[in-house]
Amino acid sequence: MQEILRAASGFPAVLFTSALVVAVGFWLLVLVGALAADEFDADLDLGPAGLGAVPVSVALSTGVVVGWLSTVTGSVLIDHLGLARLPHAAADLGLLLGSLPLAWCATRALTWPATRLSARRGDRRAAADRPARGVMDRAG
Repeated sequence: MQEILRAASGFPAVLFTSALVVAVGFWLLVLVGALAADEFDADLDLGPAGLGAVPVSVALSTGVVVGWLSTVTGSVLIDHLGLARLPHAAADLGLLLGSLPLAWCATRALTWPATRLSARRGDRRAAADRPARGVMDRAG
């Protein structure tokens, strides 16, 4: 347990640890009803990043959790290698740079079912909004 706490409070995991504390605080506020889960949807559009089908808070929380898990796990593994200071620092920096795309890819993979579901709903809504071809021909 000490090893995990040390890894979570050291570089690079401390960046994700602080973000995780903010995310947990946000979800506690959602739980007590002080905030809504889609509170930030009007402020930030994640559609271009491929994460637009879920609320911003869900996408960012998922990315933070994956980033935190990967950096804590990687920090523990790097510590077990017994590297000298400079190679250890380089490995930590590589871990940080690798955990960011990993968190994004994992978040996209985890939100992919919601993206497909919203795309299907969007197709049905678009079809429902279009009048039937025969109705328009007779009316015109």
